[in-house]
Amino acid sequence: MRATTRLIGALAGVAALAVAATPSAASPQFEQQVKAKYTTAKQKRAAGIRVNLSATDPGAQPAGNQKGVRRLTMRFAGARVNTRAGRRCTLPKARAESCPRRTRIGSGRALANLVGTNPATGQVSVTQGIRQRVTAHLTRGGIYLIVKGVDLPTTAILKAKLSRRGVLKVNVARDLPKLPGGNKIVLTDFNVKVKKVARGKGKRRKALITTPRCAKNRRFKIVSSFVYDDSTRERVVTRQRCRR
Repeated sequence: MRATTRLIGALAGVAALAVAATPSAASPQFEQQVKAKYTTAKQKRAAGIRVNLSATDPGAQPAGNQKGVRRLTMRFAGARVNTRAGRRCTLPKARAESCPRRTRIGSGRALANLVGTNPATGQVSVTQGIRQRVTAHLTRGGIYLIVKGVDLPTTAILKAKLSRRGVLKVNVARDLPKLPGGNKIVLTDFNVKVKKVARGKGKRRKALITTPRCAKNRRFKIVSSFVYDDSTRERVVTRQRCRR
């Protein structure tokens, strides 16, 4: 809980947030971009994954006051997952910052906007482009995504569930710290690379992620589904060339 407390305190101090609700300002110009792919194009092979998520809204008023993701689901169609393939962090989510280095399976970066209301004027203000570093640790049934501030001493921990059938689920609204009065943190960019994790040989070989069979259209398929904080939804399909 100390990490969450530091995040709320530091971000609230930066933007001088008031205990007042922040109105939604999503516009028709909002765009969600997804780039997702395996680290190999070969079918039925151990692989890592690269995921780049980016959301922009040029019509948001004021600039940066855009809707955020409440929940994210990514379906790696046909892939197989085994979280026993690597060393897993056994610490609870609240202590994930202390996960052993040997359980680390990836890294990346993120950007966030801090949206709040000025108590004197009632106007919405936005601090954009707060830089974050992302570290991924393997844990039972999924991945801890530890998001630490570059410019501020802040930390948030996202718990991504990863099923055996390649379905990854992140409850962003649950895992981001709650700010007072409806003020919010919006992750606008989230990029992470998870390395290939495998051990053993032959029939005993285990891999964290095994690519699907390469279909007739010679494409792997990844489907990303978003639920936003204004209750709107979006579905983005990503395809990657594959070979048998």
